[in-house]
This record gives sequence, C-alpha cells and structure tokens, in this order.
Amino acid sequence: MNRWIILLVLPLFLLDCSNKKKGMLLLPFLGLGDGTTQATTASANDGDGTFTVVGLETTDPSQVTTPDANTNTGEPSDSETPSVVTPTPAPAAPTPAPTTVNNETTTTVVDQTNGGNFNFETNITVPVTVVIVNEAGPVTNAPVTVTESITTGEPNVVGVGTTDGNGSVTIPISVPPTVVSVDISVVGVNPTTGEVVEIVGSAPVQQPATGSNSEGTVVVAPVINVDTTNFQPVNGCVQAVDSDCDGIANNFDEFPDDPSLATIARSGRYTIAFEDMFPSAGDADLNDHSTVFSTEMDKTPTNKVKIIRGTYTHVAKGAGYNHELRLSLDVPTNATVQISYLDGSGNPWNGCASAPKYTANTAGDCTGGTLTPAQLKRGVLILPSSDKTLFGKKNAPAAGSTFTINDFVRGVTAQVTITFEEPVDLNATKNLVGGHLNYFLAINQKTDGVFRQIFRPGYFKDAKGKDSFLDKNGFPWAIIVPGVFNHPTEGADIRKPSTSGYIFFNSWMNSNGVAHKDWYLHIDQIPAPNRPSYVVRVSDFYTDNGFTAYLIKAVRKNAFEVSASLIVVGAALGFLMKRKMGNPKAA
Repeated sequence: MNRWIILLVLPLFLLDCSNKKKGMLLLPFLGLGDGTTQATTASANDGDGTFTVVGLETTDPSQVTTPDANTNTGEPSDSETPSVVTPTPAPAAPTPAPTTVNNETTTTVVDQTNGGNFNFETNITVPVTVVIVNEAGPVTNAPVTVTESITTGEPNVVGVGTTDGNGSVTIPISVPPTVVSVDISVVGVNPTTGEVVEIVGSAPVQQPATGSNSEGTVVVAPVINVDTTNFQPVNGCVQAVDSDCDGIANNFDEFPDDPSLATIARSGRYTIAFEDMFPSAGDADLNDHSTVFSTEMDKTPTNKVKIIRGTYTHVAKGAGYNHELRLSLDVPTNATVQISYLDGSGNPWNGCASAPKYTANTAGDCTGGTLTPAQLKRGVLILPSSDKTLFGKKNAPAAGSTFTINDFVRGVTAQVTITFEEPVDLNATKNLVGGHLNYFLAINQKTDGVFRQIFRPGYFKDAKGKDSFLDKNGFPWAIIVPGVFNHPTEGADIRKPSTSGYIFFNSWMNSNGVAHKDWYLHIDQIPAPNRPSYVVRVSDFYTDNGFTAYLIKAVRKNAFEVSASLIVVGAALGFLMKRKMGNPKAA
C-alpha cells in the first residue's frame, strides 16, 4: 500500500509548496514515519485477537510436489534438485467444507533477569510456542512463521519453525522493547477443497504489569493453542505459494526461487556505547566509544545464518584512549569478509590501513578475505582506531556547553558483509546475547603487556561465577540501546538523573531490566538557567529523513512504482512551470 502512496502524494506535495498551504497536504506523509521507532503502551488484550483463515490459492493435485530428502533443510547439495511427482489425489469430500479455526492463548511471565545474571540487554528475548490440532489430532510438519512490523515498518521475520509429532513448535525470538505483540502465520491446505489457506493471528510478548507497586510491562511467553477443522499441512509443496519448495511460503520467503535461503532478519537501528575505564567504572558516561549500527542476516529455512551484513557509523569518542571496534564469531566454518569504508560525507575512506591496531594476530583487517574459525573468533575489525574514525572530534561536549548540528561530526561508516562457507547456528555458542552479536572494544592501553578488551555483559564469567564485565556495583562497560542513543555529555554519570537526564536508568538497572524497559526514551531536560544540558541529542543530528529513506528503499525494492511516481512528478513539475510562466505574478 505504501508503495502507491508516493504516486498519490507527490503531486499534492508539489502543489502544497506552490500554494504555500503549509501543513495541510503534508498530512499523508505522516504515515511514512521518520526512520525511528516509537514507544507504545500495551493494553491487556494486545496481541490476543482471534485467529482467522485466509485463502491463498485454489490448486489441484498437479501443483503438489513431493520434495526429496534435501528439500526443507535449507542446504541442498549442488547436484541434487527436488523431484516433482503427481500423487494420487484423495477422494473428494461429498460436501466441501471451509477451514475453521479457534485459538486459546495463554501466557507465562518470563524472568528477564536471566536468573539474576542481568546482561543489560534492551531486547526482549522470549519463546513463542504454537500448538496446532485438527479433528484427527496433532498437526505435524506445519510451517510456522513469526513476524513483527514495529522495527522496520514492514513485516520482519523474527523466527520460523515446523510443528513436531505433538503438533507443537517453540520458536525463540528477540525483539526491541517497543514490540508488544508478534504476528503468527501457519500455511496449510483445506483437504476438502484443495485450497491453500493461511491461519493468521497475533500473540502478546508483553503485558501490563499488575500489582500495587507494578509499573510498565512484563515480558510474557505466549502459548498459542490453535484448534482447526479441515486444515492440514500441504502434502509436499504447492509451488503456487512456495516456488522453491523450501517450506517457507512466498509471501514470507525473500528468496522464493532459492531453496537454500528463506528470510532476512533485520535488526533495525541500534547504538552500542562503551565506557573504556575498565576495570574501573570511570565516569560512567557511556560515551567513550559510541557506534550506530544495523544488521541484516540471510537465513536458511532452518533458521541458520548464511550471510551477515552490517553498517556501522562512529558517532562519539568521549575519551582520551583510542579504540577499535571488533566482532567475534565462534563458528565452525570459514567465512569470506568484505569491508569498505565511507567518511562522514559519504566518500570512500582509505585510512584504515594506516590506523594503529590493538588486537594481535588478526587477519583480514581493513581488506577482508577468507578467515578461519580461529581468526573469526579473534575478531573481525569493524572500525579501526577511533582517533582516525572521528577525525579528532569527540561529539561529547562538557555539560552545559553549546552543542548544535554545526558541531556534530558524523564519523567513518563501515559496511561489512560476512558470508559463511556453510550456514551456521548462531545460537549454538555465545555469538548472541540479548539478540545482539558479540561486539567488543580493544583499547590502546595494556595490562600485562596485552591490549585491554571490553565486552558486553553475558559473555564471560570469572572463577567465582561473576560476570567479568560488570563492576562491583553491577554497572556494565558496554550497553546496546535501540535507535540512535542520545549519550550523556562528558563526565555525566548515567546513573545519576540529576547529571545525566535519564531518570529511569537506575530503575531499569536495579530491577535487572524488569522496570522501565524504555528508559532510553525518557530524558528529563527541564529548561532552567541553572540547569545545563547533560545529554547530546545525537538523534536530532543523525537520523535520516524518513521520506528520503523510503524513496531509497523503494528504488531498490519497487522499481516500477517509483518509476511511475517519477513520471507523475515530472508531469506535475511541467504543469507548475507552465502555470508560472503564464502568470508571472504567481508566488
């Protein structure tokens, strides 16, 4: 739908500018967003609606194929292709009956403190369980897809799975705290009509907290019990709705003609911020090294990752030390790394090779190449020494100083692609904590002759079982925040609302992430002569224009519609120019 909004509103936008009726015809653009996600308040019934049945395609037995042993694994061999056979059709029912569905969703509150080992994740990590039965009993081998649309504004696949012999599948998902419910899809067939149908509905992953002292929301694990009639998995593959027979319907399959790939998991925009005084908490301002990033992962039908793509922009260096940002991957296969750099103006940057390096025995730095498992675990270089990537500017002014868009400097951007020789399960080892990859910071300061490294909580424990990257008060040296993080000014301890502006950070930290999961959206900035600003509003300077971002995406994804819209723009411009030339007094 959005793709055609461009056709309708561009002439209105131009006419609006011509007539100078500001604010009236621009209202259609509000639906396109500004590239950021907004907090939402969950109600008791959010994500607990009735599941419905949607007809996808009327088919016949000749469209049904029986895949060979490799199909639906996501990793077929190069020499084998799915075989196509025409099974003997089952006798038609005397009176074709529609597919019906009823659901009962139950929820259990999830301990987001990780058993007391809170790792400062800002994502919600929760299992989603779907149980499907029909009049004959459990429905096995039914493909289930879980999506959400808050992160990117479009359906984003966050997990897939297939029901087992009990008709059940549990799919672990990780989503930002702005997501209060997820959408569920199950594709099957009505055996009495031959129609391929989709069961769709939603389930909550957050609910309002209850109790006299409760606040905000609690994370819940939903169990969706779907009771159907005249519904069963497709016998093999209906190519009309699953072209490559990989078990993922075309409406969710972003590689509909490639059975080895199925979906793209998009993280949306995040910020990773470090305090570099490890093993001391230092000034706890979390602005010593700050990077805005987003990732995409190309996944197989079995949820393994084949390719990781990431974009990383350095936005803050509130420190005297220099640092490099790396990504550690503990996987059993080689990978090809491709990397390129842009300066703050978007031009190619070639300063990586000459920048100092703070991680020993690494390979592929600055140039990429094929890396072994040991080299991947040691760390792929994302951003080299921070004194080079931010051009000496810090974007971390002293509290109370004037800092405007003219003072902000966009640092170097790294564009990284990592292609594994074989698809990998990133959940098999600690490649992910809280839904995020294992990024770490290496510093130009040594301990026992080795450059120090700082990791996020959740990856390492000492001999006593304590997290190695939480200080004695439970404060982390690294944190990941959804969106563009407005970090504290230099020396402004984020734990002190009076000096950081973040009035709920302490509640979030001390509650082990239960209270105020959206703490990063609440800044107390009361205008007063004696109250200086303690937060650098990076989001005001950094965030891309939403309409421009949509056009860029549309050009890539919806070329026909954009071409048509540009024709409309040209016609509108010609009309306006002709009108103005015929009326010189027109303003």
